[in-house]
Amino acid sequence: MICNVLTLFKSFLEIILFRKGPDRIPHSSVLFVIVAGLWLLVGVIGIIAAENYSGSGLLVDLLLTITALSLYALVINAFGKSARIIRALTAILGCGAVFGAVLFSSRYLLSAWFGENEIITVAQLILLWSILVEGHIIARTIERPLVIGFLVALAVFIAQLQLITVLKPLFAQVT
Repeated sequence: MICNVLTLFKSFLEIILFRKGPDRIPHSSVLFVIVAGLWLLVGVIGIIAAENYSGSGLLVDLLLTITALSLYALVINAFGKSARIIRALTAILGCGAVFGAVLFSSRYLLSAWFGENEIITVAQLILLWSILVEGHIIARTIERPLVIGFLVALAVFIAQLQLITVLKPLFAQVT
C-alpha cells in the first residue's frame, strides 16, 4: 500500500518536472476521488495554517478548481480523447495537491530567511509553474504540442481570474 502511494507521489513529481505525462497515472474513478480528497485536505490545512483564515477561501478554491476541471474536460472531449479525462484530471489534482503542500510549507520554511515580498514572489513562481504543468498535462492528454496545452491552461487561468472578479463582491457581502 505504502509502495503504491509513493509510486503515485513519484509520478506526480515526474509530471511536475515534465519528465512524464498523465499516462503514468492509473485510470481509476476511485483514485480520482482519493486524490481529490487529498487535494481538499491539503487545501484545508493550507487555509487553516494561514494567518488570515477564511472559510470562504476554501469555497472559492473549490469553485475555481471545479471550473478549471470542467473546462479541461470539455477541451479533452473536444479533441476526441474523452477516455483520458479521468486520468488527466487525477494528474491535475494530484499535482495541485503537491503544489499546495509546497506553497504552505515554503511560506513557513522561507519566513526565517526572507521577507514577505520574497515569499510572495516564490508563491507566484509556484503558481506560474502550476499553470505550465497543467498545460503539459493537457498537451500530453490531447496529443498536441506543448504550446497548445500551455495556451489552454492560460485560457483556463484567465477564466478563473474572471470568476474571481465575479465572486469577490459576493463573498465580501457574506463576510
